Amino acid sequence: MKNLIIIGASGFGREVLMMAIDNPSHQVDWVIKGFLDNRPGILDGFATHAQDVPDAMDYSPEKRLRYRRDYPILGDPLSYTPEPGDVFLCAMGNPADRRKYAEPLMAKGAEFIRLVHPMAAVSTFASIGRGSIIGPYAALSPDSRIGQHVTVSSYTAIAHDVEIADWVEIGAHCLIAGNVHIGTSARVHPGSVITAKSRIGEHAVVAAGSVVFKSVSAHTTVIGNPARRFDWKPETPASHTDASPNESKPA
Repeated sequence: MKNLIIIGASGFGREVLMMAIDNPSHQVDWVIKGFLDNRPGILDGFATHAQDVPDAMDYSPEKRLRYRRDYPILGDPLSYTPEPGDVFLCAMGNPADRRKYAEPLMAKGAEFIRLVHPMAAVSTFASIGRGSIIGPYAALSPDSRIGQHVTVSSYTAIAHDVEIADWVEIGAHCLIAGNVHIGTSARVHPGSVITAKSRIGEHAVVAAGSVVFKSVSAHTTVIGNPARRFDWKPETPASHTDASPNESKPA
């Protein structure tokens, strides 16, 4: 049996822990070994068992035991050496952080698994790469292709023939229509809509609630409905109050 190690013990790491416990492979193909994080005290102050949570739900003793959170911080992901039987997931939303902490382990031969919540609706004709995390109530249609180390959050729908490259982050409640392509390390924030046949360039950012009707260039941030290029500028001096600190341009 393998030993699952979750990279990152902050909020998303605690969410991924619960998803891992819910997964049918838990205690069948792997058991949870702990976290890697360069902050040894990151879990201090959080309840490790449900009975320690104020006004906790009255679950059965068996369920409370199953959902325990007393897993240790095993070390720093940048210096940890994988041991025989270790497998990994990187629980960091930001693609840049995910690459920063996952790639050194990959260079040491670390094996990454994929994690699909049992309440996700994934077509048998969809593909999901290693290291990717698919949240509850997400939907993947036939011939959608999810790369490696991608996160797809809850209630997001990905239609047919969508291609999502490696290291992409897709937030909750997004709608990705058919034949969309999303490039490496792009970020699509919660509530966004990407219409059919759109192209999102690598390292592009789609702000929360945006609606994309056409291509978004690489390394570009867009916002709004319709989504337009967003350039942040420092606040102008008081003598130039007629100038806006934000400028929107076509993507």
